[in-house]
Amino acid sequence: MLVSELNRNRRIGTEFEFVLPQIGTGTGDDVRRTLAEVLTANGLPTVARSYSHRPVPAGAVLAVEYDGSVRGESRYRGIKWQSVELKTKILSGIDEWESIVPKALKICKYLGGRVNISTGHHVHISMPEVKESPTAFRSLYNTIHRFEPLIYGLVAESRRTGHYARPMLDQPALLNGCKTLSAMSTALARHPRTNGFNVIHLFDSDPRWESRYHGGTLDPIKARHWLRFMLRISDHSTMRVCKAAKSQHPNNRESIDKMLVTLGLKVNSRVYAQVSPEMRDTGKFLLRRWKELNGDQEHSLSRSRRVSETIEPAAMAC
Repeated sequence: MLVSELNRNRRIGTEFEFVLPQIGTGTGDDVRRTLAEVLTANGLPTVARSYSHRPVPAGAVLAVEYDGSVRGESRYRGIKWQSVELKTKILSGIDEWESIVPKALKICKYLGGRVNISTGHHVHISMPEVKESPTAFRSLYNTIHRFEPLIYGLVAESRRTGHYARPMLDQPALLNGCKTLSAMSTALARHPRTNGFNVIHLFDSDPRWESRYHGGTLDPIKARHWLRFMLRISDHSTMRVCKAAKSQHPNNRESIDKMLVTLGLKVNSRVYAQVSPEMRDTGKFLLRRWKELNGDQEHSLSRSRRVSETIEPAAMAC
């Protein structure tokens, strides 16, 4: 019997892009340094630095950086906005995330932080499994490909159509026959790091993948459920051998139900017979979010027929 529960131990890293208004004299560096000082004063040791791929320094839990891709926007003239990228250190799991991120986001919002079409929320998920079993990578790719239209259905339309989180190439069988990470790397050579599903770090000594799908947010509740969603995708892909689908699931109500069941965000005796309260809570949040962005589409099938035709394929999906 499969059990779906929140993985509290998978290592993660998160990035939040936003803008802050600059009132008075000074530079963007001054604004970011002040933000770092405020976070530090409130129990979250933070460094301010220029944009960097280096880990957050020892002793700090956050880094405040400049990001040239982030742009301010305003309905009034004369307001100057400074770009910010807030990065966490590599976190040991979601409990450490809970001890840092919600408080940091509340402070950033209190100081006037805002998100817009140019900002994103990126999540890095550790995948050590691929070092021992490259098929875990193929399983992850197949899962993301299968449900990517629905993932985009849970975020702003600008994420799919913009330049920061592009859809993957629609090649469902791309990794079929690839038995090594080297072969998979070659097959994915045309997938840029700006894809919503960024795989370039899965070939590093410390494998991880990056989710770039979500737009900017300073809302701890949204960030929490999105992180749980990404963790669930990762765990499902390693628990089951997920094969390539013939085609992607369309972004409709029938498919969102199928995705929630398949991934273990909704109870079904044929798939995940037990789903933890956290996962059920996130599944309900994602369904509400989907309805908010897409409307509660009416089913053309009767309830009984929909259940039999939706849940049965879900059970066979991986």
